Amino acid sequence: MHHPAVAVLLAVYEPREEWLSALLDSLNAQTLLPACLYVRDDASPTFSVERLRGLLEKHVTAFPFVLSQSEGNQGSNKTFATLLRDAREPYVAFCDQDDVWLPEKLQRSVALLLESPLRPLLVCSDVSVIDSSGRMLASHIGKLRPRHILRRGYGLSSHLLYRNFAIGCTILIERERALSYLPFPPEALHDHYLAFRASLDGALDYLPHPQVLYRVHGANQTGVMTGISSKEDYIRKRIPEFLHRVQAFGRYTDSRALREALLWGEARAANANRQTHGMRRLFFLRRLNRATSYFELIALRLPSPLFRMLLRAIEKGIL
Repeated sequence: MHHPAVAVLLAVYEPREEWLSALLDSLNAQTLLPACLYVRDDASPTFSVERLRGLLEKHVTAFPFVLSQSEGNQGSNKTFATLLRDAREPYVAFCDQDDVWLPEKLQRSVALLLESPLRPLLVCSDVSVIDSSGRMLASHIGKLRPRHILRRGYGLSSHLLYRNFAIGCTILIERERALSYLPFPPEALHDHYLAFRASLDGALDYLPHPQVLYRVHGANQTGVMTGISSKEDYIRKRIPEFLHRVQAFGRYTDSRALREALLWGEARAANANRQTHGMRRLFFLRRLNRATSYFELIALRLPSPLFRMLLRAIEKGIL
């Protein structure tokens, strides 16, 4: 099989040197080497660009890299959008600063994108989960996050309205297609948005065997309950975030599934704010997302200490 040129896009912000070094070593050891690694530092306040360049020169020896830096902190969406514009290769793979790629990750992803009978527009994979010290927490992400279900095929946009399954560090997509989807909306992370837009245009596919050691730690941008430590946090953050994201996705489609998701999001807000008939509306629409509906119908009426216990159980993958 002819292997096309793939650019790897790496957004960096205040990296931990040992984790970034492990990532770079894993990129350098790929069985299908990247054509180029594009790295952009998002104005890290204490990790200098000179220090970053030194790490790249030490650990990236098998292919070229291009290093740039933002003038001010832009956030991950804008940083990845800039990297996407900077790249010149026909395919792009997104990369996080604290993971480890398994040796055949890129080769297998390219093979799936080019050879799958689904002719997918975007591919991703399962991941194994490690902690901050590299200790294995779960051989597959579904063991730690039971509701993270990988899907393949056409018509997946209705699923992606509620939950993203395409983890950014596993995504491979044609660069021109990804460029056509810009800008990344502020209401959704780049990986969720790319998967949703691609699902509107065609099929998605995934590798069932983990291709990345996905590191979870206190500073992760994404997680099951990132930034949530109380009932008040949940009501203030999680419920509006969903509604704003679905409203943003509505700029690109007007389907029955989208309209139902909007109604469900409004019912969640009404239930959380104890509005008249809010609980009844959410119960009526529970089929759209049973797990979250039942959680909010029950948990948001529990005393705060019990709610925090439920949060801890969810974070540990017990619920």
